Amino acid sequence: MAAPLLGTLVPRMSLEEVVDASIAIVHGNVVRTWSAWDGDHRYIWTHYEVQVMDNLKGSASGAIVVSEPGGAVGETELQVVGTPKYEVGEEVVLFAEETPLGLLRTCGWGQGKFKVTRARETGKLTVRTAAKGIQLVERPTRESKPAGTALGGLDGQDLEQFKTRVRQIVKDRPPQPSR
Repeated sequence: MAAPLLGTLVPRMSLEEVVDASIAIVHGNVVRTWSAWDGDHRYIWTHYEVQVMDNLKGSASGAIVVSEPGGAVGETELQVVGTPKYEVGEEVVLFAEETPLGLLRTCGWGQGKFKVTRARETGKLTVRTAAKGIQLVERPTRESKPAGTALGGLDGQDLEQFKTRVRQIVKDRPPQPSR
């Protein structure tokens, strides 16, 4: 008897891979959300506007819009298991990649979303991975390269230390070719 699949299968990414795959990395607040049909009226996308507080990679300023497949328009709803969801008022560090349609999307099916939380006892801001509804799987590789920094191991890290680490990876990595 087979066990039920609990989410979308997604290749596990390291922090370094998420940084490399992202064209924009920002720390910001979610200020607005809406769903709409794509231009061909075939798929529904939910769009999240994030007010940029700090730009870690790319040239985003003011606000960016990240779009995820799924959502509801009128009486029609499209559910896509494992797509990240954002809530108005939520503070995040967001790693965004570009889709073939030219939209920005959370890198790695939600592996690129880190929720910023404030510790009650100390008031300290920390990051927590926010990927839900996905099953991470290892990728077979032909090269023997270091695995990199596990994203789950970053839970609870101080926000400023996390951002410093991301900035250092961005600085140390060679520029990626345009897609």
